[in-house]
Amino acid sequence: MRIMFFNRHTGASRRAGATLKIAALLSGLFFSLLASGAEAALKFAIPPFLPQAEEEHVFAPLVEHLSKQIGTPMEIVTFPNFLAFWQATRTGSPFDIALDSAPVSDFRVQRQHWHIIAKLNGTVTQSLVTGPKEVILDPAELINKKIAVQPTPSVSALTLYQLFPNPVQQPILVFKDSNREAAEAALSGEVAAAIIPTPIAAGYPSLNLVTTTKPIPFLAVSVSPDVPASVVSALRKALIDLDTTPQGKELLKQSQLRAFETANDREYAGDSKLLEGTFGY
Repeated sequence: MRIMFFNRHTGASRRAGATLKIAALLSGLFFSLLASGAEAALKFAIPPFLPQAEEEHVFAPLVEHLSKQIGTPMEIVTFPNFLAFWQATRTGSPFDIALDSAPVSDFRVQRQHWHIIAKLNGTVTQSLVTGPKEVILDPAELINKKIAVQPTPSVSALTLYQLFPNPVQQPILVFKDSNREAAEAALSGEVAAAIIPTPIAAGYPSLNLVTTTKPIPFLAVSVSPDVPASVVSALRKALIDLDTTPQGKELLKQSQLRAFETANDREYAGDSKLLEGTFGY
């Protein structure tokens, strides 16, 4: 923009205009450098294992602790349900770090070039459970009956299709936004059964166990290829060290998580095959 101070002194006004332009350019450069120097927070995504408000309450202290340990700002990203989570994941995973199931972790490795850096120790199964008044001895008895489950790509839904492979002999699926809602639907009698992660089922002793699925590797922490190697190394160490301090152990307990151990892409290779048939896979 050209600024003219006095019509009678065009030379002076031109010099003044040039000076202002230079000042504006320098000011813009200064604020640009200032903005670039501000470190953007890494986004740590947690799938909807629990109701969203509860999940934020449970996992936010853990993410805050990890942020302090690695000296890098981080913020938690949660989702209202698995449909919203899968939409974000399959279209590019617009976050930097994720704690996720084996199938989706491997999906990111294979399709989006992410890398697995740690995992919860051990394996995990899914439990098919019924309410206190339902006595079911065989999954086949649930054909054409209502079963509560989170939508795909929840591992519960993916393994449910393995229990009922015949497309014309399946239960009626009632989708819930969280494992807790699925369990409570079985408790209340809204549905005949629910399929939920076994660690969640353990919190509902009045539910009756019908069967458990084959184990798969437990939840993994994976990182985007855009995360600097130094941050990746620090994060891996911070995760593994959680189980070595009283504060870390308390955070794991609050988050209902086991201890973390080192992991890599190879340990999850092939698990994404469970997603076959899922929209967007």
